[in-house]
Amino acid sequence: MLPMTTMAIHGKTRVVGVFGDPVEHTLSPPMQNRAFAAMGLPYVYVPWHVSAEYLADAVAAIRALRLKGVNVTIPHKVAVLDLLDEVTPQARLIGAVNTIENRNGRLIGHNTDAPGFLRSLVEETGVTPEGQRFLLLGAGGAARAIAVQLLLSGARSLVLANRSLARAQQLCQFLDGLVPQTHVEAIALNTQSEEFLQALVHADVLVNTTSAGMYPHHKEPPLVSADLLRRELLVCDIVYTPRRTALLKEAERAGCRVLSGLGMLAHQGALAIEIWTGRQAPVELMKQTLDEELAKREKEIDVSEGGCNVRD
Repeated sequence: MLPMTTMAIHGKTRVVGVFGDPVEHTLSPPMQNRAFAAMGLPYVYVPWHVSAEYLADAVAAIRALRLKGVNVTIPHKVAVLDLLDEVTPQARLIGAVNTIENRNGRLIGHNTDAPGFLRSLVEETGVTPEGQRFLLLGAGGAARAIAVQLLLSGARSLVLANRSLARAQQLCQFLDGLVPQTHVEAIALNTQSEEFLQALVHADVLVNTTSAGMYPHHKEPPLVSADLLRRELLVCDIVYTPRRTALLKEAERAGCRVLSGLGMLAHQGALAIEIWTGRQAPVELMKQTLDEELAKREKEIDVSEGGCNVRD
């Protein structure tokens, strides 16, 4: 385990952090602070518990306190758009902001979740979206962000599978005109249906964008079982607690390549650092920090569930 570096606080320290409700669970402070220390930058990253009624005040405080910027997490990613001076075109398309930059008093909204997923996909698997057929499980905010990124990055086709077909169709309608030459389709997430099975057969990459399999529901059956997966399929899961979700375990059983959500989390944080500082962040160190923190949490979960659980 790498030693944690203590950052000295002084008059030149720049403060960044995260607004959320709740925020106690966030892994960003250890990840970002270790990155800043490794970069030799006088930055400190802190969590702020901001409830919805105080969001506008908290955003105004970014200017008042001359914070370099903040991350924004649940439930504020959409509401914060109307409180900013500017929102990047991609963040506007996604309909959510997770990073605010204070540019000389002007607050700029960015979304690093979607490009964070793309960086993780390319760097960890070597797969680029160009010409690839994607099957996304889910139709919520994460699905919208990733779908926009994939379409803008040249995906050949995109199928959205969601338990609520109407919600998938609504997202599909929005995406359909984004890149006219790309096929976008909505189907029901029903692993017994021929429509879903055919989508699975024709997909190159399967991406779970739902919270299925996330702790405390980590012992529930995966959305797709090993017997339905082809060895040629790349299976991605944006869930990172636990690090190996039930879906990824099934994919490994089927001989598929897998991509966990840890890389996306690290890369979205690295992109935020790059926005605030103009410097490249130490992504591998950030991944290692996350891995260590998640290992601690998994150990705590095992103990709380009776201890001595053997992980396969």
